[in-house]
Amino acid sequence: MGGNYEQSHFIEVFSRYLLSQKQSTIRIIGHGASGKSSLAKELVGVLGDKVTLLETDPYISSSEYRKLVVPKTFPDQKVTASIPIIHELKSLERDVLALQKGLSILTIDEPWSPSKLLIGNNPILIVEGMSAAFLPSSLFDVTIACYTDSQTELQRRLSRDTKDRQRKADFVEKTHMIRRQQYHHYLEPIIKNADILIDQSANDFKVTYQSSYLKDLK
Repeated sequence: MGGNYEQSHFIEVFSRYLLSQKQSTIRIIGHGASGKSSLAKELVGVLGDKVTLLETDPYISSSEYRKLVVPKTFPDQKVTASIPIIHELKSLERDVLALQKGLSILTIDEPWSPSKLLIGNNPILIVEGMSAAFLPSSLFDVTIACYTDSQTELQRRLSRDTKDRQRKADFVEKTHMIRRQQYHHYLEPIIKNADILIDQSANDFKVTYQSSYLKDLK
C-alpha cells in the first residue's frame, strides 16, 4: 500500500514539474527488471501529447554480436546488457540530439521492437532503458535511476521472462548472479549519481532526491 501511494505521489508531482518547464529531457535508467519501463509508461500516461518516449532496448546489440565480446573484468561470463560496449551508443546519442532539436526519427528496427516514427516537436523527451545509462549525463536535464535488491529482481525476471520472453526458469536463475555481478561493476556507480533514486526492493517504492533543485518536489 505504501509503495502504491509513494508511486502515485511521485508520478503526480514529477509530471507537474515537467509540465512547468519549457523543455526537458529525462533519462530513466536501471538494471533489468528494476521498474524503469513501467515508470516511463506511467509518466507518459499522465503527460500525454506533451511527451515523446524513446525506448532504448533496440540499441542493445544482438546476441550474435555479444558472443564475440569478451569482457575484461569477467572474461568467463556471459555478456549482459550491463556492459557498455554492447550498446549502439553513437546511434542512440544521434537520435536523442535529433529529437531535442525538434527532428523526427525512425527508431532502429529489431525483431523484438519494430521500427517506429517518433515525433520530435514535443516539449518533454523521456529516454528509457539501460543503454541511456552510458550516454553523457550532459544530454539530460534529469536522470532517474531505478533499482531493486537481488531477490526482487530475480522474482520479477522469473515472472516476466518465462511468460513474455519464453525463457526457461532454470536459465533465468542460472544467469541471475552473473547479471548482478556485472550490474554492480558497470552500472551501479552510474545509478548512484542519479538526480533521483527509486528503490523498488521488495516491490516497494522509495524515492530519494539527490539533486538540491529537485528536493522541493517531495
